[in-house]
Amino acid sequence: MTLRRILVALDASPHSLAALEATSEMAARTKAGLLGLFIGDINLSHLAGLPFAREVGFPSAISRKLDVGSMERALKVVAAQARQAITVAAERAHIRWSFRVTRGSVVTEHSRERLEADLLVLGKVSRGSRPAQHVGSTALSMMTRAPRPVLLLEPGISVRAPSLVFFDGSQTARETLSVAAELSKACGDGLIVLIATSASQTVRQLQKEADETLTDRGVDARYRTIASVNVQPLINVAKLEGAGVLILPRTSRFIERQDFQNLIAEVRCPVFVVG
Repeated sequence: MTLRRILVALDASPHSLAALEATSEMAARTKAGLLGLFIGDINLSHLAGLPFAREVGFPSAISRKLDVGSMERALKVVAAQARQAITVAAERAHIRWSFRVTRGSVVTEHSRERLEADLLVLGKVSRGSRPAQHVGSTALSMMTRAPRPVLLLEPGISVRAPSLVFFDGSQTARETLSVAAELSKACGDGLIVLIATSASQTVRQLQKEADETLTDRGVDARYRTIASVNVQPLINVAKLEGAGVLILPRTSRFIERQDFQNLIAEVRCPVFVVG
């Protein structure tokens, strides 16, 4: 996969702005352009129009009535802050950039805009929140269902070596391995291929297939195996190896499991879902 344009979701929140910094760094390494997207969530405007809608300030706890006009003005302020943030980040990294403001459903608009980009980057909620809150339902939906690659970044942590990629021999896994190889060359040497199986013959066959793909791209790798496709062994390997990024094919059973959110919450590195 050649990264020509990276789309980063912006809303001026701390985790969004941290993702912007890491994304601009990645765009500079891969010589990709950067597209910042701010979505004025139409559901917020609908909510503000309800007669019982109220806003409670923090930490003052002062309550006041919401209205569509004040909500629209607030969204414009946040959009301006997001534009300023991407201007500063892109100029600092010396990369091409653009910024777009749109209205609608967050999931729908991201899916539409992603047709113009090779990768969507989302910010992970800060580690100070409870683990179950590290990934919102919107981000989780895009990671598990979107038709293009999604990279989830945690505040203060950029994509780095080593890359840990899961490989099971499927077509999507081969494509994911190719992405991992290119990312490894762009972000630093060090690629670890994880194979989940207990049959030694299958391990040898999968390693041979992976070697063929990597040799064609001039990348060396080392291999790890786990006995089952469960989330906890994957988390353990990622922590033990000090993975700089975890790369998974969207078709893998890790993505299908209900505890995928626990995986996102517990690994100490960005998570890249391909396919």
